[in-house]
Amino acid sequence: MTTFRFNLLRTIAACLLAAGLIWAISACLTAVGCEENLNSIYGQRQGFGGGSVNGTAVLAEMFEKAGHTVVSMRQLSPRLRKRAEAIVWAPDDFDPPSDEVRDWLEKWLSEGSGRTLIYVGRDFDAAPWYWEKVAPKAPAALQPEIAYRRQSAQSVYDIKRTANSPVKNCPWFTIDRSNKPHRAQGLEGDAQWTDAIVASKLDIRLFGRLVPASDAEVLLKSKNDVLISSRPVGNGRLIVVVNGSLVLNGPLVNHEHRKLAGMLVRQIGPPGKTVVFLESGPGGPQIAKKDPRLTFPGPMEIFHVWPANWILLHLLVLGVLFCFCRYPLFGRPREPAPEATSDFGKHIDALATLLAKTGDVAYANARVALYQQTKERGKESTPTGSKSRKPEGG
Repeated sequence: MTTFRFNLLRTIAACLLAAGLIWAISACLTAVGCEENLNSIYGQRQGFGGGSVNGTAVLAEMFEKAGHTVVSMRQLSPRLRKRAEAIVWAPDDFDPPSDEVRDWLEKWLSEGSGRTLIYVGRDFDAAPWYWEKVAPKAPAALQPEIAYRRQSAQSVYDIKRTANSPVKNCPWFTIDRSNKPHRAQGLEGDAQWTDAIVASKLDIRLFGRLVPASDAEVLLKSKNDVLISSRPVGNGRLIVVVNGSLVLNGPLVNHEHRKLAGMLVRQIGPPGKTVVFLESGPGGPQIAKKDPRLTFPGPMEIFHVWPANWILLHLLVLGVLFCFCRYPLFGRPREPAPEATSDFGKHIDALATLLAKTGDVAYANARVALYQQTKERGKESTPTGSKSRKPEGG
C-alpha cells in the first residue's frame, strides 16, 4: 500500500512538472515578444519599447549614423543640462509641456550656443496604422482577426485622445483637435525639405494640429497643416514636429519618411554632438535637482526588470516542481534496517580506506604482501593429508 501511494504521488508530481514546463515556456515566449500581440509602447528608444512600432530606435540610429552620440534619459537633471547638445522629445502625453518643464528646457537652450530641441507631438499612434498595412498581404482567414485588432487599437487611441481638451495653448504652439483626421496632401515649404521628396508616396496621418507661435518659421506644411516649424529660443532653436507619423519606427519603413527624418537629423548641425532622447509618459519628465546616484544593482534587482522578472519567476516555479518530482519524501518515516556488526568484509573495507588515506602505496603493498606470507605459512604448518595419531598404550 505504501509503495502504491508513493508511485501515485510521484506520478502527480511528474504531471505537475510537465504542466509547469509548458507554462514556463509559453510565459517566456510571451515575455520576449514571440506572441501575436503587437508591441506599441510609445516614445522609447531602448529596451522592449525600442522595438515598438511607436518607438524611436530607428530615428536614434539615424542620428548615430550621422556621427552623433546618442543616449537616453528620463529626467531633466544637471547631467542632462551639461551634457546634451540636442534633445529629441516624443512624449507620451496629449497635453503640451508643463510650465516647469518648458522653463527648464528654455533655460537649457539659452545656456549654450547651437543647442536644438526637437519636440514631436503625440497626436498619432502607429498600432492602427500597422494593422491597416498588414491587412492587404494577410490571408483571407486572418482578415476578421486583423480587422478586430485594428479597431481595438484605434479605440484605445481614441479614448486617450478624447480624454483631453480639444484646444490647449502654450507659448510654443497651440494644440487644436477640432479638425477631422486626414492625410497630408502635397508639400510646401523650404526647397531643401521638398525638392527630394515624392509627395505622392508620403503617408502622413494628421489628427490634430500644432499651430506654431507667431514668431516661428514654417519649414514644411501641407495646405493649412504645418508639419514642421522652427523658432529661436535664447541661443538655441526649437523644432516642432506635428506628430510621430513622420519619425516613429513604424512609419519610417516608408522611404520618403526616412528622407524627411534625415533632414530633421541635419538640423542639429555637424557630426559629433551629444543627442539625448528624452523619454517621458503622461505628465512629462521629472525635474531632478541632483543627478541620480550611480548604484550597482543587487542580485534581487533583476526581479524588477521586465521581461527578466517574468521569465525568472516561471523558471523558479519550474525548479520547485522539478525538486518536488525528483526528490520526494512521502509516507510515514521508517527506521532503516540495522547494519550487521559481524560482517568481516566491512573490516576489510575499513582497512582499505585507512590505507588509502595514508597515500603511501609502498606501505600498502607491504601490508598486503605480509598478509599473503602469513596466509601461506599457515597453510604449510597444517598439511592437508595428515591424520591424527592415537596415543600409545591406548
